[in-house]
Amino acid sequence: TAMAQACKATGGAGLSHSRGYENAVNAKISGELNDVESTFPENIKDRALSVFKAAVSEKYSIIQAIEKVEKEALGEIDTVFKGQRFKGFIKFDFDSWVVTISVNKFGNGSAQFSAGVGQKKLVCPDPFMGRLSDPNMNRPLT
Repeated sequence: TAMAQACKATGGAGLSHSRGYENAVNAKISGELNDVESTFPENIKDRALSVFKAAVSEKYSIIQAIEKVEKEALGEIDTVFKGQRFKGFIKFDFDSWVVTISVNKFGNGSAQFSAGVGQKKLVCPDPFMGRLSDPNMNRPLT
């Protein structure tokens, strides 16, 4: 089953954060965890999941929860994949948010993390429906 696609506000290394991103990462997650998708080894995935769920239950903001997972669960990637190339991600799908934490590790370097945060809107702008649902569509051009 494919995970629900969220409207995205993504932040990465060195990007200037938009207000949308700032608002997203400083928000708190509420609702149920619906799904977790990951390419990490099982033990790291399980650890990341338990750390993230604990952070959410402790009312951490999204950015704090992401940082907690990076520190407490994903730091192991440097050790487990020492000297090896590794790319992976974990995606947490909640009722109202989708949070993805990605790891990119080069053989000779340490792991780099990036995160994407998407808020699920009740209605995401659908590129095909955009014109149809535009309230101004039937207004005569003047």
